[in-house]
Amino acid sequence: MKRLGSLPELRMARVVNFRGRQYWSGTAAWIVYFIMPLLPGWLIAQLFDQLESDPQAAREPRLYLLLVALIVSETIMVVFIRWGHTRYMEGLNAAVSSLRANALAGQLASGGEEAAERRFTTGDAMARLRDDPLDMVNLLDNWTDLCGSLIFGVGVAYVLAGIDPWAAVAGIVPMFLIGAANTRLGHLARRYRQRARATTSATSEFLNAVFAASLTVKLAGAQRHAVQRLDELNADRSSAMVADQVWEDSIWSVNGTLTDVSVGVSLMVAARGNLAAGEVTLFASYLFNLVWLPQRLGGLIVGRRRYDVSAGRLGELMASPTQDFDPVVQHRAMPLLGGPPCAPPPSTPRVELQRLDVVSLSIAARGLHEVTFGIERGELVAVTGPVGSGKTSLLRAVVGLSDIDRGQVYWNGQPVQGREGFFAPPHGAYVAQVPHLFAESLADNLALGRAFDEDALIAALTLAAFDEDLAAMPLGLRTLIGTRGVRLSGGQAQRVAAARAFVHRPELLVLDDLTSALDVETEMALWDRLAEAGYTILTATNRPATISRASQVIVLDLLR
Repeated sequence: MKRLGSLPELRMARVVNFRGRQYWSGTAAWIVYFIMPLLPGWLIAQLFDQLESDPQAAREPRLYLLLVALIVSETIMVVFIRWGHTRYMEGLNAAVSSLRANALAGQLASGGEEAAERRFTTGDAMARLRDDPLDMVNLLDNWTDLCGSLIFGVGVAYVLAGIDPWAAVAGIVPMFLIGAANTRLGHLARRYRQRARATTSATSEFLNAVFAASLTVKLAGAQRHAVQRLDELNADRSSAMVADQVWEDSIWSVNGTLTDVSVGVSLMVAARGNLAAGEVTLFASYLFNLVWLPQRLGGLIVGRRRYDVSAGRLGELMASPTQDFDPVVQHRAMPLLGGPPCAPPPSTPRVELQRLDVVSLSIAARGLHEVTFGIERGELVAVTGPVGSGKTSLLRAVVGLSDIDRGQVYWNGQPVQGREGFFAPPHGAYVAQVPHLFAESLADNLALGRAFDEDALIAALTLAAFDEDLAAMPLGLRTLIGTRGVRLSGGQAQRVAAARAFVHRPELLVLDDLTSALDVETEMALWDRLAEAGYTILTATNRPATISRASQVIVLDLLR
């Protein structure tokens, strides 16, 4: 049986409470807007009754008062919904942003209950972040539309039943039957939406890969093949998107047509009696506004299926919910969207490293079996071996970025629990083989939002043997380095990534082939400075100059 808090509507209600005052006041305004046509319809009926009962009514003040009341009621509707829509969109956009922030936090978390699996390509993740949150939050929007239409329907039923009960039954009952039939069509809506979302992700994933490897595509002369593959993916996506939209439009169209028929039947039944002109007008006005009821019920059915698809896709970017923790509904510090102020980053007590031990570490899929070694404080330990021997996998496993089959890592003789979280600064810093830089300034790439002063950033760059490069940059730390550091050479990008790790003064540096793009002179300068600073280093490398400086060399082979 589902826990109450796991119901989709209740989960989304907790999400929209991020800016609840705006969202719920806007929602209330929409419901009132759906109910308000009761008043103009009644006023129009009074106008026709007045004209029918007295040919001279056009000269009476009461008629002018009715006209003024009608104009005022329509004006109030316009002003009211304008205000309500603004409030509603503020709350809706904040809720969508909250869902995206929660998904992103799951992908960036360093261990803990919030950390999620990182098994999605950039393009696929971006498609999920872009499309799925809105479909999830719109589930409540479907309920808002339906609730407003239901309340309006109750008012219509009460008024029309007082005029002609049989005509009211003939107009209202078929609409509920039409809405009930929509529930049997929901599974098809879910199937079409799943395919549409999957093809969108595939297209985004391919585009991301092409942009990332654009130089390779050019050098290989594969532009035509890349465009051809994109054309195939776009054709598949177009087919899926069209099918999804056609199905939704078909439901709305069929509902609208059948509802119009029910309105006609109701008017035919009403015509058998002696109805006044105002009563006929009231029937027509109310019933034509009531046509939205079954369509909105159908919209809720489709929306619920879309929620299921999108919640599953976005949820895969987050940690699995537990009894006490649901990552979907967390409210984060986003002051610009009306959230709470940003709290300072938690301060992790530094535990000085005296010795690190890796015992019987095994990853069968990577060919690593019973790897055991130890590192004393201040040592440089090099892991070497042919391509594919598992050097990177070993380093990532030590700091918790890869799962292990068995084994344990010890810090000063104590087993490390939650390696991924523990080896974040100040205890550890990992520098990947391929640097990941942002299209921001040099300073921003080093600080990543933290409050480091300029002296600390310059000291880190100096430690990374980047001081001469920095001096040659007219804007210094304010230099923009371009997307993925495109304005830097390969060696410069590696050293900037290293400086980003050094600025935290970590106890353990884990470096994956850091000097592969450096000349020997710069490489030696880098190791000299790190040795002088007393760093403890675990590095993967095949560079003779680095291996010759290591106090311990771990050799991996390709035996499986």
